[in-house]
Amino acid sequence: MNDNNMRWWRIKRISLCANLFCWILVGSAYAQDATLQAHRLLSAPDIDGRLDDTAWQDVPAFAGFKQVEPNNGEAAGMETLVWLGFDDRYLYVAAQMADTAGAGGVRVPDLRRDFDWGENDVFGLVLDPFGDARNAVSFQVTPMGTQRDLLVANGRQFNTEWDAVWQVRTEVNADGWTAELAIPWATLRYPDKSTPVWGINLVRKIRRSNEIHAWQPYPRALTPYYMDFAGKVEGLEPPPPARNVRVQPYLTVNQSQVGDDSDTQPDVGGELKWAITPNTVLDLTVNTDFAQADADRQVINLTRFSVFFPERRAFFLENAELFQIGSTLAVLPFFSRRIGLDNAGQPIPITAGTRFVSRTANRSFGGIAMRQQEQGATPARLFGVGRYLQNVGKQGRIGGLVTLRQDAALEEQSSVTNTTFTLDGYARPGTFIANWLVSRSATEGAGGDGVAAYTWLRNRTAWGYVGHVQSIISDDYNAGIGFVGRRNLIVTSPAVTLDLRPDWRPAFVRNFNPGFTAFVYHEYNTRRFQEAFVSVRPINMVLQSGAQVSPYLRLNWQRLNAEEAAGFRPLGLPISEGNYPFTQYGLYAASDLSRKVAGLVDFRAGPYFDGQITTATAYLQVAPFPHLAFRLDYTYNHISSLGEEALDATSHLIAPELRLALNPRLQVNAFYQYNTFSEQGAWNARFAWEFSPLSYLYLVFNDTRYFVDDVLRRDNPTRFLTQQQAIFKISYLRQL
Repeated sequence: MNDNNMRWWRIKRISLCANLFCWILVGSAYAQDATLQAHRLLSAPDIDGRLDDTAWQDVPAFAGFKQVEPNNGEAAGMETLVWLGFDDRYLYVAAQMADTAGAGGVRVPDLRRDFDWGENDVFGLVLDPFGDARNAVSFQVTPMGTQRDLLVANGRQFNTEWDAVWQVRTEVNADGWTAELAIPWATLRYPDKSTPVWGINLVRKIRRSNEIHAWQPYPRALTPYYMDFAGKVEGLEPPPPARNVRVQPYLTVNQSQVGDDSDTQPDVGGELKWAITPNTVLDLTVNTDFAQADADRQVINLTRFSVFFPERRAFFLENAELFQIGSTLAVLPFFSRRIGLDNAGQPIPITAGTRFVSRTANRSFGGIAMRQQEQGATPARLFGVGRYLQNVGKQGRIGGLVTLRQDAALEEQSSVTNTTFTLDGYARPGTFIANWLVSRSATEGAGGDGVAAYTWLRNRTAWGYVGHVQSIISDDYNAGIGFVGRRNLIVTSPAVTLDLRPDWRPAFVRNFNPGFTAFVYHEYNTRRFQEAFVSVRPINMVLQSGAQVSPYLRLNWQRLNAEEAAGFRPLGLPISEGNYPFTQYGLYAASDLSRKVAGLVDFRAGPYFDGQITTATAYLQVAPFPHLAFRLDYTYNHISSLGEEALDATSHLIAPELRLALNPRLQVNAFYQYNTFSEQGAWNARFAWEFSPLSYLYLVFNDTRYFVDDVLRRDNPTRFLTQQQAIFKISYLRQL
């Protein structure tokens, strides 16, 4: 073993010992036995946000919120009053958020549904209808009436794309703001009990002062969705779970033009959701359409890893927390973007599909089956996913995942069947958390019989975070419906971040977060060192406003053999094989992102292999009022004196975005991207009108074109064609 390898194995042993020591210091959970009383309303309130209905007059309010940030457990500085009621159709929540700055104090940058929690004033309700302290459902609102609903597993596994049917209205006044929520019982899933006792918490964020208040405070290192820190609500009388069927048909008209060829295609399809029991849901989709999904954001990749693009399609995002295991840093045995999209992210028609999910206090299981049509060189495919989870102890689980992809025969190619078998587990004693998985792939008709394993051990407490990731991916591991960043790899990654709040800190500073994150990569087959980097943040300063300033060092060690050097060409430039140690210097700075003018920048410069690099990402957002927001994203890369020929290259990625909103239910969004490296420009513009809860009318325009010279166009006549789409879509949701 050479000196570099010996050095990294010593670092690894030291970090493991440090991690084990910190995990012994596991914090104890806050004991929670507080109870709220829900009241039956004699009449239904008007959901207008004004709280002047007679329905609320005989319902006592409750208060007593405590701080989570900045002073965990202390009394809240501004009062929050909440009323909780119900009738045979709805669960009602009314809230009054006092604010000493009045209407001028609230912060809402824009009116997007599923808004960013960190940039807005927020009031939220968190429920655990099954009382198992494992899963939560949350309904949240800003002072402008923007909605956010999400499902959460184990406190941190979020599904923000879950969209529920519920109503909310708000009012901003001189004393602060008020909100009224009406959540249909049919939207909630709960056990059939005559006297239910649900877990509940209520949370408020005051963005101006960057404070978080909760009815039952939780450790600030965690989230409000850790239901073992929540209280209870009693007195609810929900109706017995009944038939709960949601039907959502759609009609689209798609006018497309590729080069000189145009086509107009009307289409119909839809989805059906049937809650067979309170615990069991069946989803069906026919002729699935994702015309309204957000466009992928382009990136310029200067690393040796595959780029991960997140899932943006609503059908696959619902209940995704059950099926998604692993990490984008290593391996995901199931990744839904492998269904209905080609390698370039272009859609492939899906004929039909189904998803079945069942959850109880002891176990969860589910399955997905989809059929994808043949398109060009991509054969017709069948996809299947099976998932089982068994709860173990108070906050643990063990499970299994099976995936199947069958590619039909196409011309001279024979059919191929790929399967993966994965075991995984999760445990959370106190603040210590452990995830692990072991996966095996098998392929009939092609190579791909390999193994992968992943574990993530971490501890989050008031003093900070310590964690360690270890994973392996063999060179022949093939997850046919999964994501693998790179094969034939051993990944070792320790990390430590401190949360320091000394008494001597200036009044404008909330805390200091110094720390480091290291990634060390070895070849799986030979254990040969490949590359490593350590990001050291000696001073990460977080201001009271949420702004951050963080200078950092990035220490790199790269080893390229001839094969790796031949396949790695950053910005198209060749690099010779060899060993390359180098250190770069960076600065990350972000302003208060809730202000009308906000932005951030991440700048890094220094050596890059045997050359030099300057790279920066930045964005600027201007939102003079919530109905109008403009954002400009920019990425700059300049490489100089690289390789034996000392070559230079520069790239720019520019992405302006304009968002207009008459109200939270009627919005226009226009987004453009121009990439100088690929010489590609792309428009995505979308008009969306939610004319009834979760019923939409969309008008979508897409335009992608290349600005290459005539020689490239002649050599690649089909690759650089201009593509345009104009899409009309209407979908209507009916809950039966």
